[in-house]
Amino acid sequence: MKFTWGFGRGEQGFEVPDPLHLGTVEGVAVEPLPDLEEAFEEAMADPIGSPPLAELVQPGDSVAIACPDYHRLWVQSRRWLPLVVRALNRAGIPDRDITVIIANGTHGAPDYPGIKAIVGDDFPHDIRIINHDCRDPSMLRYLGKTPHGTPVWVNRYAMEADHIILTGAVVPHTFAGYGGGRKAVLPGMSGLATILANHRRALSETPGGGTNPMARPGVLAGNPVHEDMLAAARLLGPRFIINFALSEEGDFLGVFAGDLARAHERGCAFVSEAFRVEIPARGDIVVASRGGFPMDLTFYQAFQSNANARAALREDGEGVLIMVGECTDGLGPYEFHRWFDLGGADEIEAELRSNFTVAGFVVFRAALLYRQAKKVMLVSSLDPEVVSRIGIIPHASIAGALREAMDTVPGGRVLLMPHASQTIPDPAC
Repeated sequence: MKFTWGFGRGEQGFEVPDPLHLGTVEGVAVEPLPDLEEAFEEAMADPIGSPPLAELVQPGDSVAIACPDYHRLWVQSRRWLPLVVRALNRAGIPDRDITVIIANGTHGAPDYPGIKAIVGDDFPHDIRIINHDCRDPSMLRYLGKTPHGTPVWVNRYAMEADHIILTGAVVPHTFAGYGGGRKAVLPGMSGLATILANHRRALSETPGGGTNPMARPGVLAGNPVHEDMLAAARLLGPRFIINFALSEEGDFLGVFAGDLARAHERGCAFVSEAFRVEIPARGDIVVASRGGFPMDLTFYQAFQSNANARAALREDGEGVLIMVGECTDGLGPYEFHRWFDLGGADEIEAELRSNFTVAGFVVFRAALLYRQAKKVMLVSSLDPEVVSRIGIIPHASIAGALREAMDTVPGGRVLLMPHASQTIPDPAC
């Protein structure tokens, strides 16, 4: 069978012999919302587990809105943030009493053009916009500790507001289960010490043990990262959340408004139903992509789907995993170079335990794959020498990688995942 996949802005073709094609797995086709504004109004009129927003606020109150940062422009906040402001205006909250906090987490603060890209060109001038900085002590206030012992430092402007509204997108997340909901607080508006303490829970409790098996995409119950995030968010006490589900093509699929936990869980259930796929069997060879541009610009993006791909691979360590992503912008943020230079998984884990970063965790997960597969390959335009540093075999074409994989596992059945980050295999990893 012949296939053509997106590869950056272009395409790559390859073939899989019919007898060896185990299947091509995709999430359930969900029709895009025909009218985002109409869906937003319906969600706000009938919120999940909460009174309507208009019953929670009153004239004279101050309201802070936590908004996704520049690294999440795919959430298209400029399309729906004005709708949130309009809802507050209708409830008697004027623009001057509204503050938008750009929930940057550990990311750098966007400049003026970046802010305009987030909020839109015509955003009201009377609304104050705050760039959260997790490293600025003057911007943080201490709230206490979570039951897990994480010290919670959060943005002072959020604490000073009478009401807090969290916004974001519900998507599978590499170690928090799903994005959205509580993540607008932690990591979005938290201090660096809080973020690092929480994210370290993605590691095994035992040094040298790799990652925590419950910290993975599609898992909330028993996920120590998620549970700690939720506890931290509850200390801040947001009154209302507005979350969106989107496809990788950028189509809006659902709007979920209401209670911090219940509305988020409803969104997660929706995404799980849409993206969780029963696979015919685990593949001897799994080929996984994020679908090309703009989701494969960097190694960081291309490898976001590795947990889902690994979940579809045979479990005895004798399979071959092929990740596909052009990576025209290189590894990702400059920090990635440092993690690649550390060497193998053991060295990366040791550094993560003392200096956790999301970038380091992504590289760590990639480096760990050699323990779960006979070979791990990356089809990209990256420097082969750099890719090889963490035990991954570089290739320039899917066809070439498949030839090596089939030589490694003669007669191996091939499972294809053309949009792997939106495909959560069942059985799960």
